[in-house]
Amino acid sequence: MKRVLFTSVGGLFSYDAVRALRNKNKSIFIAGVDINPKINPFFLDKFLVVPRVESSEKKYIKILKKICSKLKIKYLIPCSDSESLVISKYFSAFKKLGINLSVSEYKIAKIMTDKASMFDFLSKKGIDVGKWKTVNSVRDLEKEIKYFKKNKVQVIIKPRKGSGSRGVLIIDENKKFFSDLLEDKSRFCGIGSWQAIKTEIKKRKTNLKNNLIMPYHNNDTYDVDCLAKNGQLINCIPRLRVYDNPLSPTNQGCIIRSHKLIEDYCKKIISAFKVNGACDFDVVIRKDKKPQILDASCRLSGSSGASLCIGINVPNNLLRIMSGKSVKRLKLKKMYRVFPKPGFVLDKKFK
Repeated sequence: MKRVLFTSVGGLFSYDAVRALRNKNKSIFIAGVDINPKINPFFLDKFLVVPRVESSEKKYIKILKKICSKLKIKYLIPCSDSESLVISKYFSAFKKLGINLSVSEYKIAKIMTDKASMFDFLSKKGIDVGKWKTVNSVRDLEKEIKYFKKNKVQVIIKPRKGSGSRGVLIIDENKKFFSDLLEDKSRFCGIGSWQAIKTEIKKRKTNLKNNLIMPYHNNDTYDVDCLAKNGQLINCIPRLRVYDNPLSPTNQGCIIRSHKLIEDYCKKIISAFKVNGACDFDVVIRKDKKPQILDASCRLSGSSGASLCIGINVPNNLLRIMSGKSVKRLKLKKMYRVFPKPGFVLDKKFK
């Protein structure tokens, strides 16, 4: 019997990943851990609470290793960027316990979770990542905004590290007032003129250290689920975001389709990073029709359930890679529209 442990099972789509594994493995034990003791673990065989990894990584790893040993876990799949990074750091400690991990090397995971480091690394490998600059203050921002404004380029500001659109700001001089783009206003994610955003930064006493400024491409954006083995791309599933709000893309679902430009682009990134296992890229198609990476996660995507709707079992394929088994290269033969409910539902009428 395969014995698997997922982390961050309190996430919105953890149920889909677990369901996907049970769909292909009738004899399987699936446990989960999370910082929230109040989640409903009905879809798990065992649920345990762990401390927040950011508070003390050594304590977190000690408890996680103890849980893995007690439950005789053989496959560990982290489902958050912070946990994936820390677990990759202790890769050898888990391997000594006979546990297979769905993480890349620590040095790669560290680069992938820092946008500036990632853009710098990939550009040195000859991969197009567009224009970007690091900024650490309002003064830095004003200098770069003048440059982009002179070249008639709309810009976006985002933290070097982070997820969930936290701290992401779009400068639009047509919007004189600042508007939050997410219901959770504590994430400080919004749009407005530079003057309005600057006022909001001052009001919220926001620390601007370790931020990026780059052109804002309001074009087709894809979440790309990838599976790889030793730097070789095996599965590539581009999911075109369908949204009203550019920074909250999941509310309208996605269109899954083949896209050779994106597949070739992701193949280069996978090879450069020598990815082993699952990863997820955000890729935009710019006005010049070229793909550009916006963000990356070296873990199983939170919306892998969308692929399950069309018969592609990403979590099971990941488990096969972790087990040393072969995985068939897939070809998407048509387009599919998928809606989140939560969970995902295939639109059978979509053509």
